[in-house]
Amino acid sequence: MADSFVQVFLPFRSDSHLKEEYMSPYGRIRIGKVLEDLDALAGSIAYLHCADAERELTIVTASVDRIDLMREIPVDQDISIFGYVTFVGKSSMEVSIHMETILPDSGISAEDMDDKYMRSKLPQDKLSGESILDAKFIMVARDPSTGKAAKVPQLKLDTNQERKLFLQGTEHKARKQFANETALSIRPPSTEEMSLVHSLYLNYRQYAEQKGRENSVDSATPLIPKPTHIEWMRDTRLQNIHLTFPQDRNLHQKIFGGHLMRLAYELGYAVGTMFAQTPLKFMSLDDISFRRPVEIGAILDLSGQVVFTRDRDMVVKVVANVVEPVSNRREMSNEFWFTFKSVPKRDSESLPRQIMPKSYNDCMLYLEGKRRFEN
Repeated sequence: MADSFVQVFLPFRSDSHLKEEYMSPYGRIRIGKVLEDLDALAGSIAYLHCADAERELTIVTASVDRIDLMREIPVDQDISIFGYVTFVGKSSMEVSIHMETILPDSGISAEDMDDKYMRSKLPQDKLSGESILDAKFIMVARDPSTGKAAKVPQLKLDTNQERKLFLQGTEHKARKQFANETALSIRPPSTEEMSLVHSLYLNYRQYAEQKGRENSVDSATPLIPKPTHIEWMRDTRLQNIHLTFPQDRNLHQKIFGGHLMRLAYELGYAVGTMFAQTPLKFMSLDDISFRRPVEIGAILDLSGQVVFTRDRDMVVKVVANVVEPVSNRREMSNEFWFTFKSVPKRDSESLPRQIMPKSYNDCMLYLEGKRRFEN
């Protein structure tokens, strides 16, 4: 595992220009830019692991299993981001990435962090030891001439810790396979979930709009005005269109996956902020699948909506479609699931805003968001 180790730095304390580049309007680090960095690092680690392969390989991001932010990324400290391959299949690699702060009195200077990549980890007494972020990327190898799956070098496990990480990778793969087999697009909801759907339906009925009910079978049911902190799920939708340019390409002349992640995150954040009417904290990103590459010059149609809420937590789904302008044909490229927490307004006693599904499709989205939130 150590052969694929790579460490990079974000010296926010030492480099005011870099700090300015990563700052958001709310005085926090722009998570979208960090997602770009993580994807680039995962690719570098995977290529390093395959450096001794029998033949040249093309490596692409297949999915992002999970990204969890344990605490806010500090804007006034230097950051270390490091990772390595922790599990391999026949043609796939799990890349685990972690983020920690560098201690102010570590003696590490800005010049020491000038190297783009370091192949060895800083001594542990130079780091805080407190994890800020954990991420797992799944990278796959392809034969560049045929585009078919290609074998990757297997891992040599030298220590008990490496064997433990490899076992965890096996468990992650099994859990993901089970989640795919039990997806709501394949199997119906569980009995408990169907009971929740019925409960949501009863709530929907009591808040349903008056229009169109006069001649319906529900017309005798007394209506309750919808509380101001509840919003219909479909009313949280936002959409934007992006043109794609060569400046955002990867090594394979396709649009860089990290760029897509940043665009989706920023739309998801906008969806959540407009719904909650307050700034948000990023909590996690769950299971992105890169279903098809995005060509340079393609038109990218992104749409997002809040699909699940609990107290101040919310799950926002963002879908990226590639649009063929002549035929207007749309093909899904990616699905993104972001979990945010709304930041309560100072001295505010208002209830956290909640969504309400209004159709069976809305309920399935709600259940999917609930599953991912509780993952």
